[in-house]
Amino acid sequence: MSSIRQIEANRANAKRSTGPTTAGGKARSSRNALRHGLARSCKPDEPEVATLMIAVSAGLGCDTGSDTVAALANAKCDLWRVRRVRQALLAHLLDGPIDAIARRLNGLERYERSALAAQKRAPHSLKAPRV
Repeated sequence: MSSIRQIEANRANAKRSTGPTTAGGKARSSRNALRHGLARSCKPDEPEVATLMIAVSAGLGCDTGSDTVAALANAKCDLWRVRRVRQALLAHLLDGPIDAIARRLNGLERYERSALAAQKRAPHSLKAPRV
């Protein structure tokens, strides 16, 4: 149980940290994750996802329309995108301000963790046919 002093301190801190207050600040912050395209999910009709789904289903003997195969392909696609952005940032490391690029590299961890977790989760529900 939190003490009364701690609850009051939490409320005071919450009043100070409200995020952007102007319309321009809210508009900019709402588009932060879209700057590099990592917030959008892969679509099954994208060529690389469709090819990966076929390869996974052929390798495991599963139906191509399986939700699990699609989830695995989407997770792999997300990982590819994170790695492409990371490679581009590392290529610009010597050209630009190191602090800004380091902050952006740290921001990629969130997307990579999410994609790795999805990739790890998907195979657990795949059932390969018994021969």
